[in-house]
Amino acid sequence: MKTVTRSELRWLLRQSKTSKVRSMRDFAEQEIIIPDGPYQGRRFDCQRQPYTRLWFEAIDTGNWDRFVATGPTQSGKTLSCFLIPLLYHLFEVGETVICGLPDMDMASDKWREDLLPVIERSKYRDLMPTKGGGSRGGKTEAIQFLNGATLKFMSGGGGDKSRAGFTSRVVVITETDGMDQAGTRSREADKITQLEARTRAYGSRKRIYLECTVSTQEGRTWQEYQQGTQSRILLPCPHCNQYVVMEREQLHGWKQAKSQAEARIQGQFICGDCGAPWTETDRAAANQNSLLVHSGQNVDETSNINGDSPATDTLGFRWSAAHNLFLSAGELAADEWRASRSPDEEIAEREMRQFVWCLPVLPNRWEETALQAEQITQRLSGWPQGVLPPGTEYVSTAIDLGKYLCHWITVAWQPDASCHIVDYGRIEVASVDLGVERALMLALTEYQNLLLAGYPLGIDEQDPTRVEQNPFIPNQAWIDAGYMTELVYKFCRVSQGCLPAVGRSVLQVGRQQQDKPVNHHTRHRRIGEGYSLNYLQEQHITLAEVNADHWKSWVHQRLETPLDQPGAMTLFQTPSHEHLSLAKHLTSERKVEEFLPGRGIVTRWERIRKNNHWFDALYNACAAGHASGVRLLEEERVKPEPRRKMSELAEDKRRQRGVIDYERWDEMRRRWG
Repeated sequence: MKTVTRSELRWLLRQSKTSKVRSMRDFAEQEIIIPDGPYQGRRFDCQRQPYTRLWFEAIDTGNWDRFVATGPTQSGKTLSCFLIPLLYHLFEVGETVICGLPDMDMASDKWREDLLPVIERSKYRDLMPTKGGGSRGGKTEAIQFLNGATLKFMSGGGGDKSRAGFTSRVVVITETDGMDQAGTRSREADKITQLEARTRAYGSRKRIYLECTVSTQEGRTWQEYQQGTQSRILLPCPHCNQYVVMEREQLHGWKQAKSQAEARIQGQFICGDCGAPWTETDRAAANQNSLLVHSGQNVDETSNINGDSPATDTLGFRWSAAHNLFLSAGELAADEWRASRSPDEEIAEREMRQFVWCLPVLPNRWEETALQAEQITQRLSGWPQGVLPPGTEYVSTAIDLGKYLCHWITVAWQPDASCHIVDYGRIEVASVDLGVERALMLALTEYQNLLLAGYPLGIDEQDPTRVEQNPFIPNQAWIDAGYMTELVYKFCRVSQGCLPAVGRSVLQVGRQQQDKPVNHHTRHRRIGEGYSLNYLQEQHITLAEVNADHWKSWVHQRLETPLDQPGAMTLFQTPSHEHLSLAKHLTSERKVEEFLPGRGIVTRWERIRKNNHWFDALYNACAAGHASGVRLLEEERVKPEPRRKMSELAEDKRRQRGVIDYERWDEMRRRWG
């Protein structure tokens, strides 16, 4: 049996005299002193932000046991939708509350910066613990107040056991979308659902509050709002007396303005029904008389709400900039004018939607590939980095050059054209210290030494560490010659197995076929699938010209192929998040279709992010694999040549002039340092 302290007993005796629990609105207006901001030191008042009246009254009806709130930043959202519900249950009701956070690092910040300042300005400061969590700067994982109520912080991080052993009727979650990922080691449920499970014993008496700025259409906050009541705030127009929706479309005056100052002067809301402009006095009065209407309901001419609210346990509550009386219509118009003329208009538009108008961010070209990037990181095999899977027939590799970084990637090929990314990485180019030419030559030398070291072949799937002693040397190594072309040619002329390659878009390939059907400087030509190998007489080098659009599509087809099917692409075993940079490179372009006269619909790839270097390297490595003999169709397969030992390769280097010339190689190494 729990022992009641003398302080707790005194508090309980005082409470027994006034045992009636107040409404949340009464509690907020009578007990909460605003700790900071323009109203610092004043008592909380719903008239300053009338949406709070609708919010608290909806909670007090008892019609729902889950409450999802979202609104613009800097509009009092944290205080009214997170702090006040949490403090209400801790001190007015006197019960234990679970506070959900994305990670426990936020717990001390939330306690110190948000909760503690409010408590210290209220009469409940006398209930602060004198020892243990929350006292004298102690740990804040669990804080037990002198009234017997406990504030328990739980995060979306850590193991599932951190959320499994605590029960409460009330859960208050902030930064909801930051917790909207399933635990990496749990298959039970997502983290929010696990926190809500702590209330299961209370049935419909539970109270769950979720507060967050809206993020995307797929984010937890917006999904909860859509699946809840989808409540909206209607304002009475002072001119036509109709209750109307006031949103971004009703803000006028800023588009025609010639300056931000002019937009601030001209900005005003316009009634969507009668078209009459509203003054700030009209807007403030309309918000004071606003109504909360749920999905499927409407307001008639007598200001009565008709229709039933949706049959759901969740109140979906949202307000926008039109209901935020902290900012005038002119200030909102100035922000719109500035965002529309921002150098990065896409980011500015995202910020206006998310932080001002409380609208989900529309999918942009980055987000169209974000899910695919996450899927790529899950395509793991059981083989560690640098080890070839058993049955590997070919190994191909390619490198994409840059002034400061070179990106390379190596692929192993199975008989059924299934491909495995064995290894990839970056090589720094010391251009600033050595100059571009010398630094690139050293980077290419490092790349060649890496390849000549070879890759061991795995021989036991149960024990990936068991490998053959004879390393596998890549069959083909293609080097991007679109940058520093002559230097690449020089390097490839003295390096065995290295071939310069240039990527051409489908538009460039078409123009070359029409304008230059025959290259008179090319003596020998081999046509492959989406590439050609041309011997350039003047340069004494074979150049691979690759249809980049074709092979980029080929790469994405491999990434979309189920892992148990021929032609699937896998990645070496490592924590999936470590492949995220590679995955973002591989999703840095999108496929578009375009109609060209005389050619019909052609498919080309359009870059949507700057970093696509591993994507370029990978499509070249795949084309190099095809040149080695990789085929998807059985009837087209090429029998691989027998693997050769390192000693045989060294002998070839000494005997075969034209493949590699050591005198010229030594001369170049002396020249480039």
